[in-house]
Amino acid sequence: MIIENFINLESEWLIINQIILIIDNNVLEKYNEYYFSKYPKRKKKPIEKPIPPSLNSFISMIRMAQSNLKKKYKEFAIWLAKHYKVNNLNLENSCITYTFYFKDKRRRDYDNLALSPKLLHDGFVEAKVFVDDNGERLKLAFAPFQYDKLNPRVEMLLEY
Repeated sequence: MIIENFINLESEWLIINQIILIIDNNVLEKYNEYYFSKYPKRKKKPIEKPIPPSLNSFISMIRMAQSNLKKKYKEFAIWLAKHYKVNNLNLENSCITYTFYFKDKRRRDYDNLALSPKLLHDGFVEAKVFVDDNGERLKLAFAPFQYDKLNPRVEMLLEY
């Protein structure tokens, strides 16, 4: 979904485009259809849940499992960019805000979810959503955690 906002800065109009990318169970089902058509001999879903694993669970994995997880999310991010038709935007200055909707109200730390952008942004760069994902070109923000028992998800608000 693309939304355009117009902001007047000292008599000059600045257009800010906003795109919302959502990772939920419906999107994962579509991705799994794509994935199993591309890799028909594979049996296990590459991504089980809409919310990526926490940093704590990632650092407890052996290095090979970490590498495999990064590859799975990179391929997923490339597919996601194409799915939402944001590939080839080549954005140089943008901001992405993550909102996590959890299925329960457990206490969580923001820094534990710092892995999510890392896993996805590498794929977004390869899909040419962003020119680069360094801090000078891409600003990163986290919205307060939300609760949705029936539809856990990640929403990414991309502004450029």
